[in-house]
Amino acid sequence: MEPDDPAQAFAARLQQATLGYFDVLAGYLGRQLGFYDALAAAGSLTACELASRTGTHERYVREWLEQQAVTGVLEVDDVEAAPAERRYSLPRAHARVLVERDDPLWQGDRPLSLLPLSRQMPSLLEAFREGGGIASADHDEEARIAQASLGRVAYLTEMAGWIAAVPGLEARLHARPPARVADLGCGAGWSAIGLARAFPAVTVDGFDVDPASVEMARAHARSAGVADRVRFETRDAADPALAGDYDLAMVFEALHDMPRPIEALRTLRRLTTSGGTALVVDLKLPPAFSAPGTDLDRFVYGWSVLSCLASSMSGPQPAGTGAAMRPDTLRAYAREAGFTDALILDVPHDGWTFYRLQ
Repeated sequence: MEPDDPAQAFAARLQQATLGYFDVLAGYLGRQLGFYDALAAAGSLTACELASRTGTHERYVREWLEQQAVTGVLEVDDVEAAPAERRYSLPRAHARVLVERDDPLWQGDRPLSLLPLSRQMPSLLEAFREGGGIASADHDEEARIAQASLGRVAYLTEMAGWIAAVPGLEARLHARPPARVADLGCGAGWSAIGLARAFPAVTVDGFDVDPASVEMARAHARSAGVADRVRFETRDAADPALAGDYDLAMVFEALHDMPRPIEALRTLRRLTTSGGTALVVDLKLPPAFSAPGTDLDRFVYGWSVLSCLASSMSGPQPAGTGAAMRPDTLRAYAREAGFTDALILDVPHDGWTFYRLQ
C-alpha cells in the first residue's frame, strides 16, 4: 500500500490508540500499586527493590518496569545490564504529571477516570438499545475519586482569577456582611472549597444529588479547614423546593450531566433573584458542529458518548444534553428558565467556557 493510503493511515491510528490504552492500563497498575510514588521518592530502583518497597511480586514488577521504559514513561540507567540489575527512574517532568498532586499538570488519577467506563459498558449497551440512562449515583467509587481529583488543583489555585473576570463579583465576595454562595452539582466539593479559600469571608452551600459524593465533599472540607464555612447537602439541583438568597449561585462543569438542566437553571435564577450573580461553567466547544474536529472536540465527544450523555438521559423526561453542549444550547436553556441571556465572560481557559446568566 502507498504511504498515504487512507486505510493504512486509519489502521495506524487504531494501532496508536491501542498503545495509548495499554499506557492507561499500565498506568493504573502503577498508580494503584504505588510504583510511581516509590520511584519518585527513591530516585532509582531495581525491580527487586521496587517489589520490596511496595509488597509486590518481583517478576511482575520487572515486566511492568520494562514496559514503562519501552513506552517512554520511565528511564533505565543501562539497557545492557542484566534484567535484575537494571535501575529505573521516573523523570522529574513525568513525576509532575503522575505523582505531584498539587501541580497544575497532575493527572495521576486519569486511569481511574477511564477504567470505570469499560466496567459500565454492559449498562451503556443496554441504554443504546433501550434508551434510559446511567445516573451519577450508579457510578463506582473510582469514578467518583477521579472526577473529584482531576479538577482539584484548578479549583484551589485559579478560582480567584476566574471570579475577578465577573464584573462586580470579586468586591462583593470580599465585602461584609459575608456573601452567600450556592454551588449546584458540587460533586466532591472542590469548587466550593476553592472559592471559600480564595474568599475567606464567604459561606458556601454545596448541593449534589449523589449522597456518596456529598460525604466525600464533607471530608474534603474538613481536611481543607473550611468546614465551618462550607456545608454540603444531598439535593437535586432541579428540586423546585431548593430555596435561599445567594450573592452567587454557580454550576461548575455539571449542567451538561443533569437530566433536567432547565429546572436546574430555574433554581439558579430563584437563588439569585435579589441581585445575585448566576454563573455557569461548562465544556468549551465551537458554536457549530464540524468534522473532523480538534483534539478538544474529540475529548468532549468521547466523554459524552461513554458517560455524560447517559447521565443526562437518566430519570423521567430527561433533556439528554450530553457533554457537547454548545453556547446556543446553553442560551436556549437559560431563556426557557427565565433568564434573558447567557453572556460569555472573558476568562482564558483551554477547556471551559464561563457564562454569566442575565
